[in-house]
Amino acid sequence: MRALVFAGKYGTLICLFAMIVVFSILLPPFRSANNLLNLLGQTAILSIMAAGMTCTLKMGDFDLSIGAIAALTGIVTAKILLADGGIPLGIACGLATGLIVGLINGVFVAYIGLNAFVCTLATMSIIFGLCLTVTKGIMLFGLPQSFEFFGRGDVLGVPFRFVFMFCLLLILWFFHKYTPTGRRMEAIGGNPVSAQLSGIKVEWNRLIGYMLSGICSAAAGILLASSTMSATSMQGAAYLLDAFGASFIGAATVRLGQFHIPGTFVGVLIVVVAINGLVILMVPGYLTDMIKGIILLLAIMLSGVVGKFLQTGR
Repeated sequence: MRALVFAGKYGTLICLFAMIVVFSILLPPFRSANNLLNLLGQTAILSIMAAGMTCTLKMGDFDLSIGAIAALTGIVTAKILLADGGIPLGIACGLATGLIVGLINGVFVAYIGLNAFVCTLATMSIIFGLCLTVTKGIMLFGLPQSFEFFGRGDVLGVPFRFVFMFCLLLILWFFHKYTPTGRRMEAIGGNPVSAQLSGIKVEWNRLIGYMLSGICSAAAGILLASSTMSATSMQGAAYLLDAFGASFIGAATVRLGQFHIPGTFVGVLIVVVAINGLVILMVPGYLTDMIKGIILLLAIMLSGVVGKFLQTGR
């Protein structure tokens, strides 16, 4: 049984290490410097979105609007840049957009009491509709060349977006682990009723979680627009399921059943490395999606089995 517990806690890390070793041996392009930089870049945007998702999941909530927020943020930023508003204003307005949407989601879920899944699903649909209305389904391009640095530039050879992601995840990890608000959010995820009875302002902390999710999604949307030097109405949609999957894989890493930033980052690495290796192998896209689903299912099943064993002692 100790082997089962060990596999449950560290199985995702072992899986990640095994994939890296196997792909490195079998696929020379995988271990190239260019591919490593490509992996770092792919990891950045997904990690930021998944970290935002984790801020709500750790309290027992959902935020299905993260992809839509990223798309809307990219469009808002692009519109301002195309109107010669300047990069600082464009980025500030983009982040403010994410914060406002997160605030709206938080008010509806935490204070009005709407179901988080249904509410953010509705928000997602509304935002995507708004994006289509604003852009009329046309890609926004011709952004200032200086804006390209955020998505394609590098710092001492390391992609800037990866450096930004690392700093952001470090801040979020510190926030959740060492600040009173972060620990309160952890307590709410464990038992919201007990948290309420102990004097924690559950509604306020849930609101903070959604605001953090909105800001993270906005940051990812800005980086995505910069990396493609364009903005479209569905630009962030493809990241939703991968962010969801990475967060749940992270909950099966070390701290079983608990959503946490380091685990989410491991989940992102598993998703990105798997996709990268399969792309090099020229595996069809529909099989890639199936394999991602299998990895997520196995992680959840293993976490559930080990969690039940730890509770029952059998």
